[in-house]
Amino acid sequence: MKPLKSLSGFSIWLLRIAVALFLVMRYWHTLKGIDVHAISLEILCICVYCIFGILLLAGGIRKGASLTVISGLFIALFSIYFAYTNFNGNWLNENMLLFIFPFSAGVYFLANGNK
Repeated sequence: MKPLKSLSGFSIWLLRIAVALFLVMRYWHTLKGIDVHAISLEILCICVYCIFGILLLAGGIRKGASLTVISGLFIALFSIYFAYTNFNGNWLNENMLLFIFPFSAGVYFLANGNK
């Protein structure tokens, strides 16, 4: 069976939307209760993580691929950071598996840009 190449553009946009929604919905409770006067490194990293998820959407609209590539790089790096900070000795728990999706999408957009 041949792949449906006509769905390639749609699937890439669906992946962009899924990453942005996943990051914002995963950290919405943290983003909602931000106290500007007492911001920590973890809160700052969560904000940057979600911002680059949203910038991944904006990178698809632009003609050049640089915003998409940079967003993919930061999403992959922050996924590794959060996986490292949430590691409790077991790689196959639910908490660790939540970072595989944004990491793999980040690496995909880092490698392919706006293709």
